[in-house]
Amino acid sequence: MRLIRADRGYLVFLSLLPFILGGLSILVPGSDGFGPPSPGAEPGELAFILILLILGACFMGSSLTVRDLVGERMIYHRERAAGLAPSAYLIAKIVVFCAAAIVQSLVLVLVVLVGKGTPGPGSVIPSGSVELVVDIALTTCACVVVGLALSAVARSGEQVMPLLVVTVMVQLVLSGGLIPITGRAVLAQLSWLSPSRWGYAATASTVDLRAKDLTAEADVLWQHAPSWWLLSAGMLLLLGIVYATFTYTRLRLRAR
Repeated sequence: MRLIRADRGYLVFLSLLPFILGGLSILVPGSDGFGPPSPGAEPGELAFILILLILGACFMGSSLTVRDLVGERMIYHRERAAGLAPSAYLIAKIVVFCAAAIVQSLVLVLVVLVGKGTPGPGSVIPSGSVELVVDIALTTCACVVVGLALSAVARSGEQVMPLLVVTVMVQLVLSGGLIPITGRAVLAQLSWLSPSRWGYAATASTVDLRAKDLTAEADVLWQHAPSWWLLSAGMLLLLGIVYATFTYTRLRLRAR
C-alpha cells in the first residue's frame, strides 16, 4: 500500500481510470440503457454497454498488476533469500490489488448507472444494480490475477505493455459480446480460459440481455436464471485460482 501511495502519478491514473471508462460507456448511442427496448430504439445499445463494461474491467484489473512483479523482481530475489515465502508475497499482492479493483469496479458501474439508468432484478440478487457491481468486481479481480501472471512471465518491463495490449484485445474477442463464439471449434474452448467470457455472461444474465436485445446471440450462458449466473461467477473464481496457482509456480521457479 505504501508503494502504491508513493507513486503519485500511478495513483492518480488508477483513480481516474474508472471515471474515464464509465464515461465511454455512457457515450453509447441510445436512450433505453438497461431498460426494455422502446419502438425505434438504437439496436444493440445494451450489448455495447456490457462490452465496454467488461473491456473496462479487464483493462482495470490487468493494468493494476501487470508491471508489479517484474518491477520488483530483484527486490523479490533478495527478500526470498532472506526467508520471504512466495505464497505470502503473492497473497499480499492479490488482497491489496483486489481491494483496489473492487473500489474501481464500484465507481465504474455507478458512473454507467447514472448515465444509462438501472437494470431490473438480477438473476440471484433482487437488485440488478448490486448484482452488476458484483459481476464487474469479480471480472476485475480475476483480471488482477491475470495481470500478475503476465508480470511473472515477462522478462523485462519493456515486455509488459505489449503483453497487456494483446491480452486485453484477446479477451475482448473471446468475451462473446463482440463476435459470436458459441459452437465455433477452438475459439469456444479457448474462451473458457478468458475471464471476459464469464464476466460478460454474468452481466448478460443479470440484465436479461436475451430478452431486451433481440439482435443479441441466443447464448445459453446469458439466460436470466440463478443457475447460469452462478456458473459464470463460479468460473471467474476458478480462473482466479488457476492463474494464481500459475503465478505462484513461476515465483517459486524464479526464487530457485
